[in-house]
Amino acid sequence: MGSNLEETKAPEQLAAVRDSPPINSRLRADRTRLQRILQEFSAESNLNRRLLSFSKLVDWTRSAGRLASASQRIARVNELLSLLEADVALRVPFQKAFHVMLGETQAVGLFAEAGLHPRESLWSEATRRVVERILPSARVDEDLSKLVFRLHPDDRYSAGFLQWPEELFQRTVRVLSPDNEPHAWNRQKEDLRQALVLLGTHVAGVGLSPEFRERCHPYVVEDSPFYRVQQLVGELTHSSSASQAQPLLKALREETISCRAELEYMHERMEQTGVSTALEFDMFTIERSLRRLTCIVDVLYSERADDNQAVKRMLDDVLRGRLEDLSLRALVRENTRLLARKIVERTGKTGEHYIANTRSEYWGMWRAALGGGLLTVATAAIKIRVTTAGFPPFAEGFLAGTDYAISFLVLQALGLALATKQPSMTAATYANIVRTTQGSERWEKLTVFITRITRTQLAAALGNLLTVTIGGIVFASLWLHWFAAPFLPESSSQYVYRTLDPLASGTGFYAALTGVILWTSALAGGWVENFATYNRLADAIADHPLGLRFGFDKMRRISDIFEKNISGWSASIVLGYSLGFVPTFGHFFGVPLEVRHVTLSTGTLALAATSLGKDWLYKNWFFHTLLGIAIIFVLNLGVSFGIASWVALRAYSVPYSDQVQLLKFVMKSFFRSPWRFLYPTR
Repeated sequence: MGSNLEETKAPEQLAAVRDSPPINSRLRADRTRLQRILQEFSAESNLNRRLLSFSKLVDWTRSAGRLASASQRIARVNELLSLLEADVALRVPFQKAFHVMLGETQAVGLFAEAGLHPRESLWSEATRRVVERILPSARVDEDLSKLVFRLHPDDRYSAGFLQWPEELFQRTVRVLSPDNEPHAWNRQKEDLRQALVLLGTHVAGVGLSPEFRERCHPYVVEDSPFYRVQQLVGELTHSSSASQAQPLLKALREETISCRAELEYMHERMEQTGVSTALEFDMFTIERSLRRLTCIVDVLYSERADDNQAVKRMLDDVLRGRLEDLSLRALVRENTRLLARKIVERTGKTGEHYIANTRSEYWGMWRAALGGGLLTVATAAIKIRVTTAGFPPFAEGFLAGTDYAISFLVLQALGLALATKQPSMTAATYANIVRTTQGSERWEKLTVFITRITRTQLAAALGNLLTVTIGGIVFASLWLHWFAAPFLPESSSQYVYRTLDPLASGTGFYAALTGVILWTSALAGGWVENFATYNRLADAIADHPLGLRFGFDKMRRISDIFEKNISGWSASIVLGYSLGFVPTFGHFFGVPLEVRHVTLSTGTLALAATSLGKDWLYKNWFFHTLLGIAIIFVLNLGVSFGIASWVALRAYSVPYSDQVQLLKFVMKSFFRSPWRFLYPTR
């Protein structure tokens, strides 16, 4: 049987089997190559050659390939350590050469700056990272960052070290530490002390800036926790004994906690003082600086002399920071997260009143929605006249946008509500829950928030649809009575039916696009409000010299009106003209683009159906349009709220697994108590 199997193999395969060396021979050759690399490294006479040889040694541990598993790479490291542990003649020269190499390099910048790069424009920073990727590092050989970049140029290489088990790291430290030389790591400890001083200075410098002082508690400078961190770090690095260092360590930990509390307080204060991306970046770097500072303190002042866990935590943090300094993906991720924080901290601050928390607020939303639907009848009627008048595309878009914008401004002035506008205005409330809670408390509060906004939206939508339908029927009937002609000709009514049929038109896509526009308008409203708040435009209006002529009380009233309504005004104007000009832009580029808003579409449908008279079913297409209205409502609501939710979760780096857990929690809550998603319970 064996001979038969041999006969079935191709001649080339048999030749390859005969000519391939035995496995033991390959292992011996690999071991010999490793010994040669170690000997070359130990024999090098200058820093540049040592760095190159050390890089070859690390490359040997990765010779299993980039796609090798963590266990395969760890096996290679274990093989290297076993060889050094067993062969004193190799280990001692290697240890000496290794510490000479470290002694000739400077690590202060690596420990104090990795992951804490200075604030630069997005394009300048992106250009720098691209250049460092393409060209060899311009850093001098004495900068340890150059070696780190050479060994860990991207995440594929760094993942192996970050996944090292604790036993492997401890074993590595023992192999690298010469016997009977307790001061072998003194140079690195001194670099860590210098890095600690730089980090403390950075925390104080940023934390005492005018933007921070304005938003923190009213400390005198000497009592600011950011200043105290710097002072304690200075005293700690000059302490001469463990007994002298212990009270300083305790005080430093307390002050770092106070710094984090101040950062949290600043987030809350942003509701009143406004947000800037630069400020968010500075807060982000202080958070990282405090984390790095804590890691270094744990290494230098650990109660255990051989606390390798603290060393591993610090090196992991430094390596991740260094990789993020070079990663374009990390740059984009960081900037989008900062932008997301800026959005959710302010967008929709005034939108919290769109959420009905009590029964009285719930019925108040019904009344506002009924009025909003009635006003939308006039908006839909004017829009139809504009689109059927034969205006040039730009004029048509401008007039339609003006119609929408004026309607939305009147809605706001009268305190009325428009369905699907609210979800995109509630990102700040959503984000505040994400930011201030954890675990089961977060899921419960978010579920309560979602139940409230769901029933509020249902009330707003039903109220809008009820009155816009009745109002449209009454308006079209009165038009027929007064002018003896339908409001819409039969061809236009049939066209309305076709455009709302989800099977015969792009209604689904247009409804989703409208959801994006709804969110964008809320974003614009939040941005304008943030700009006005950050630059204190309301105070500027109140203190304007015109007060000498008209009276400062009147200017203060104008200021209050401006501050209260600026977000709603800007959001309404942006929403109106966006809805009006989207079809015009589509026509300009030759792309069929339309908008589908549930209340406006329902009003248009009511006008078209009434204009058809007894033929309102029109070949049963009416039922298709009802399905289209339902799809429009779901997509308007789902897309606008979905984007707002995604931005809020993105802003605070909520993992995908937690998002899935939230969805499961909400679904379970719905099946346990569906009624509270529809009506406020006691």
